[in-house]
Amino acid sequence: MIAKLALLFVCVAVASGNPAAGKEWHWKSPRPLVTPIGPVKSNRIVGGVEAAPHSWPHQVALFIDGMYFCGGSLISSEWVLTAAHCMDGAGSVVVVMGAHDITANEPEQVSMTSTDFTVHENYNGFTITNDISVIRLPSPVSFDANINAVSLPSSDPAVGTIVTPSGWGKDSDSASGTTDLLRQVDVPIMGTADCDAVYGSVTDNQICIDSVGGKGTCNGDSGGPLNYNGVTLGITSFGAAAGCEAGYPDAFTRVTAYLDWIQAQTGVTP
Repeated sequence: MIAKLALLFVCVAVASGNPAAGKEWHWKSPRPLVTPIGPVKSNRIVGGVEAAPHSWPHQVALFIDGMYFCGGSLISSEWVLTAAHCMDGAGSVVVVMGAHDITANEPEQVSMTSTDFTVHENYNGFTITNDISVIRLPSPVSFDANINAVSLPSSDPAVGTIVTPSGWGKDSDSASGTTDLLRQVDVPIMGTADCDAVYGSVTDNQICIDSVGGKGTCNGDSGGPLNYNGVTLGITSFGAAAGCEAGYPDAFTRVTAYLDWIQAQTGVTP
């Protein structure tokens, strides 16, 4: 029998002038799913390093409905790619671009509030499938060295290829909140069949990374990019509720599986 659990984590942002200032922020979690052959699913960078400032100029921070925090990827001057579980049921989102320290008022940062977004029509919060959404900015953002769009992939690299998720999520299971500074971690792509052997419900529309050694994504990284060679291969979707450092695979929405959907919504192509 499938058991439905709720995971709630809270982080308090304290920097004056930042969209998160003085508010409690909850990580926007997909509804977890317990499978008979693997650990609980939840959205969940651990085991990594601080990213060089502004080295991922497409990375954005999302402050949703004054309560929730996610990541995303700028895929054009007007569109952000993120996870459906981040935007499902949302009313508005503050998109912060050009950030490295999300608790600081960095001069590179540009913030815009949007109420125009689309969640995939077949998103399923119970099975965490079709976990993809796009956000339209109210006006095009100007590109520079700190803010720029990432390309969409036309194909996926082979299993074992080293890829790099990035985000402001927790950097350990014991951390009390998200990190101030953008982080990244290098990890290998895992075969779909091997990932499915853990979770029992992984499809070809998802791409997994091997988190052995406690390296991977964590709470607060949801919606952020899986980076590789100038493209975003995936959207951070779920991991094991057993813990970010437990060594279970992390799963991402496979962008190549949704290229037609992305083009239909945004006009953006690889």
